Amino acid sequence: MSDHPQTIQIFLPSGDPQGIRTAAITTRIVQAIEVPRVRLEAFLRMPEAGFVGVYVLFGENEESGAAKAYIGQTGNFGVRLKQHNEKKDFWNRAVVALSLTQSLTVTHAHYLEWLAISRATDAQRFELENGTVGSKPHAPPAMEAECREVFETLDILLTTLGYPLFDPLVRRRPSVSSALQSDRPAESAGADKEGQELYCRASGVEGRARYTEEGFVVLGGSYGRAEVSDAFLRDNYFQKRHALIDQGILKLEGSRIVFMRDTLFKSPSAPAAYLLGRSANGWTEWKDGTGQSFGALIGRYDNTDKEAGLYP
Repeated sequence: MSDHPQTIQIFLPSGDPQGIRTAAITTRIVQAIEVPRVRLEAFLRMPEAGFVGVYVLFGENEESGAAKAYIGQTGNFGVRLKQHNEKKDFWNRAVVALSLTQSLTVTHAHYLEWLAISRATDAQRFELENGTVGSKPHAPPAMEAECREVFETLDILLTTLGYPLFDPLVRRRPSVSSALQSDRPAESAGADKEGQELYCRASGVEGRARYTEEGFVVLGGSYGRAEVSDAFLRDNYFQKRHALIDQGILKLEGSRIVFMRDTLFKSPSAPAAYLLGRSANGWTEWKDGTGQSFGALIGRYDNTDKEAGLYP
């Protein structure tokens, strides 16, 4: 995703912020339209319903509650969304992406669909109903470059609308040399806390995490104790840990419990408890490479042990 300043315009055709919304970067020709399922008939009356492009259906897995998405392409948004309204149950909102100049062809749409499914699969932010990625469609170099530019805009617009479908939970940090060469302020290039790794370590426990703009992200491969304390069996976190096992986010491997992928949490205490197999204060259990607690790093606590109680 681009890291330079941009202006994005969001328009509410009905004046309702929960209704249909259109989003566009003011200097580009790509537009995204978010359509609540309950407002599908209103969208079908819009001229854009007849355009060519790519679309994403968003909803939830009813069993696990996990965010779910389906990515597709079409030569006519209206026709395709009517089909999905009849045959697919999970979705409650759709986002369509189109060219305001109607310059996208079905060939563009096929390539964009493949690229979107590939990137969403890599990001692992949403459970995809698409299944396999499929083979890369043939496209001339000029068209491929054009599609990638369209995709960059789509990525920004989707995230702005609240759907970070293509963004991994932990972004790759820029190298020191690239940071020094950029025009970004020094505080952005040098003091980015998102790249700082944190650790939860004890006997049989090796947890790794990062703190991002979205929350606390435990990195895939982190492992802890499968066995838990007697008191933890009565803790609400014990039930939540079992739910993550059922969802495939955590996996029991002998004496270990392992995070199978990067996982976002609202606070550091829940993942610390899952790894340690007991109640835990994540603000003090997670530390940087020098042993400074996470709470002290972000200024919540002094770097002392006086906050040894349990916090959310």
